[in-house]
Parts: sequence; structure tokens; C-alpha cells
Amino acid sequence: MRFWRRSPRVWSAWMAMAVAAASVQARAFQDAAVGDDDPPPPRVVGSLLDTALDSTFAPLQSDAWRPLSLSTLFTEGWNEIYAPAPGDAPRQTWIGSADGAFYRLFVFSFNYGRSMHGLGDVHGGNYFLFTPLSRRLELGWFVPFVFSGPDAGRPPGSANFTDFGDLTIAPRVLLAEDRRYSLTSNLFIRMPTGTARNGNGAASLSPDFEFWVNPFGRWVARGAVGATIPTNETPIKRRLQSLAPWTGFNGAPSPFTSVDVRFAMGRYMTPADARYFKNLVFSLAANLHTEVGGGDATYFSLTPGLRFGMGNEWYSLVGLEVPMVGPRPFSTQTWVQLIHNF
Repeated sequence: MRFWRRSPRVWSAWMAMAVAAASVQARAFQDAAVGDDDPPPPRVVGSLLDTALDSTFAPLQSDAWRPLSLSTLFTEGWNEIYAPAPGDAPRQTWIGSADGAFYRLFVFSFNYGRSMHGLGDVHGGNYFLFTPLSRRLELGWFVPFVFSGPDAGRPPGSANFTDFGDLTIAPRVLLAEDRRYSLTSNLFIRMPTGTARNGNGAASLSPDFEFWVNPFGRWVARGAVGATIPTNETPIKRRLQSLAPWTGFNGAPSPFTSVDVRFAMGRYMTPADARYFKNLVFSLAANLHTEVGGGDATYFSLTPGLRFGMGNEWYSLVGLEVPMVGPRPFSTQTWVQLIHNF
């Protein structure tokens, strides 16, 4: 409990994020209760294998979408083909934020963190893939094909070590979805495919609950609450990985035992059929990771970002992550992403 006494500003920020998330979700659930009067389309079901193949590779059929409720979690949606949800605001990925929704897309992501205290820059390239297997189940693949961070085997600030990072696979379950909100349960499984010399080589489990909500107009709020539990931590690995903490995708999952809270808000400024900058959105994401095992370190950052469509289902994203509370592995970190919906 030392962290709460020593960091009241972060505690206040965490509480503000939770209150904001609760308020926008309540507004969305109220609006969803009113909802559209149009009856939902009939259920179209198939075998689990056919459903998985069609969900991943068949042309998307938006008109086949219908709401799913938490009360039918175990009885509906598992053998229904994935269909994107309609609404006043699109369900899309943002930089630095939780998802809270299902997608069918791939991402090329690049990040560059500027050196803090002369310890060396951090940069990497990642490939993300989201493959829905049904209305209820999806797999997320996070592939860090290159990661460069301070070399723990050399004097601080003298050199970086570049290698493949830690692969993460995330089974995701859609708990409920309506036109204005969706709720998901996720388990990020990090595997030690990298090396501890540059902060990788960690295995961990990171369960969380995520939400996406469109409370009114074209405003969107999204967030997550979860935890990270390392499964291969050793004193030596902990010392090596502490040189570059929370520098992976969205700053999580970390190699330490931590509580992870994320919240973001944004507004779409242009429609999907705009001539330029389709579905342009400005967003601000807040990420909080509090170490709860073996230490009390806390990382809190803000990431302003934007996203816009370029046509043919291609999108560009840019964000700047600014650490507000340390340990600070970089002064600022620039993110650039290229996304394609398929």
C-alpha cells in the first residue's frame, strides 16, 4: 500500500478514469435499451469449423449482425459467422487504447522511444492480426518481429541489443454487444521468444475485461481493467527486464506482477464517405500499470493520437506516448501504424 500514500495524483487519475468509464457505459446502456425498433435478423448457424473459416475469410455481411447479450453467453453466437456491428461510430483500433470490440484486420506497427537519462533509445516493429472465429470468439496475434532496447550485457547507455521480441497470443470472448456498446473478456498470453538482454524473455498471463461504448453522437470511450501475472520470473531476469519496463505494445503485458488500467476517449470528425481523411478521429489514451509483486513501481502515460482512412479499407494512425509517472524508460515514444481491414 505504499504506492497509494506516495502517489495521490495517480490515485486521483485512476479514480477519474473509473468514474468516467462508469458514466459513459451507463449512458450507452440507457440508449441501447431504447435502441432501434427494427427486429434483428434471424440467426444463421453452422458447424464450428465452417463458422471459423467463414468468419476469417468469407466476405463480411454487416446485415447479418444482431445484438448479443450476456444472458445468452453460453447458448448463442459461438456457431454464428462474425459480422461487424453497425452504429453511429465505427469500432476501430486506436493507438495506446484497449480494444473492447472484435475486428478482422492486420496492423503494421512501429515505435520509437527517445532515450531517458542516456540509457539508449527503444524502437521496434510489430505485426498484429485479429482473426474472429465466430461472433463470440476471436484470436489476437501480436508479433514483435524486431525489438531494440538497452543491452543489459553492456555498460548502461553504451549499446542496444536487437532481436525478435516476445510473441503474445490473446483469446478474446465477446460477452455482450449492441449498437452502442460491446464488452469483451481477454487473456493475453506472452511467450518468452525474445531475450532478457533487451527486456524480453518473459512469460506471463494477462487477463482483463474491456469495454467499447458510444454514449452519444460520434463520441467513443473505451477501457480495460486487468492484471499481469509472470510465470517465469527469476531474480536475474527481473533485473535485466527492469531496464526497459512497459515498452511493449500499449505498454502491456509487462514482465512484472501488476494491475493494469486503461481508458481512452475520442471523437470522429468526418464520415466514412469523406473525400479525404475518412472517419478521422482524435483520441487521448491513459495507461496505468501498478506493480503489486516484488515492488511498488508505477507507470502512467498519456497518448494523444489520430486515425484516418485512406480508402480501400486502409488506415493510418499516429500517436505520441508521454510518460507522466516513472519508471520512465523513454522521454516520449512515437507510434506509427498502418492498418487494413479484410
